[in-house]
Amino acid sequence: MTTNASSVSDGLPDERLLAERLWTIGRMASCISGELRQCTSVVRNSAYFLNLHLGENIDDKTRRHLSILIRELRGVDLLISNLSALADQRPPDRQPADVELLVHAALSRLPIPTGIAVDIAVASGTQVFCDPEQLTCVLANLFTNSIQAMPAGGQLRVLGRVRHPEVTITVEDSGTGMDDETLRRAFEPLFSRTPQRLGIGLTVVRSLVGLNGGRVELTSTPGAGTTVALRFPSQVELLTEANQ
Repeated sequence: MTTNASSVSDGLPDERLLAERLWTIGRMASCISGELRQCTSVVRNSAYFLNLHLGENIDDKTRRHLSILIRELRGVDLLISNLSALADQRPPDRQPADVELLVHAALSRLPIPTGIAVDIAVASGTQVFCDPEQLTCVLANLFTNSIQAMPAGGQLRVLGRVRHPEVTITVEDSGTGMDDETLRRAFEPLFSRTPQRLGIGLTVVRSLVGLNGGRVELTSTPGAGTTVALRFPSQVELLTEANQ
């Protein structure tokens, strides 16, 4: 992912425009996220009942369609989480969190296609001072983007390490990558090159990482993949700042 790679940080040229768009999205999100949550709860309960009621008597076709239903519900759950994050903007409940556990928690929320290999290389004991639920939402969004960028399969790699004064979590994929224009607008609210996508995933990533004291760096090469680096102050750095 190095040849002719382009990169961008999480800043936008017009912060006022960003604030206005986020305010509008937040108003919309607060109205519809609750309704969506109620609907998905009903559908999920029905799917659970069917699976329980049919038991061993379920045929392959019905089992396959139930699996599709549950898979798509996970996607809707992530959308609801994103809408809620934009609408709420609550202060994070920051605490030491194990990075590898956060990675597995995020992966458990997503259906991983059989053609995608997941490689987790997080240094033992790596922790980040964050709101665990918010950072899990961040990682789930990044993993979703990577999966969507690899329709024919590929590799999703997650790395985590502490190198004073930072903790870095890196998400790499071998997908389609982004051209310069897409990369430049990647954090822009409601921007998406993918049909039927709302275009708020990276907006949520940027917002939640910022709330937790971190920053986002995005590097991409068309045809070779994308790398997202999340950088947070290490706990040693935070203690040093607190004592100054």
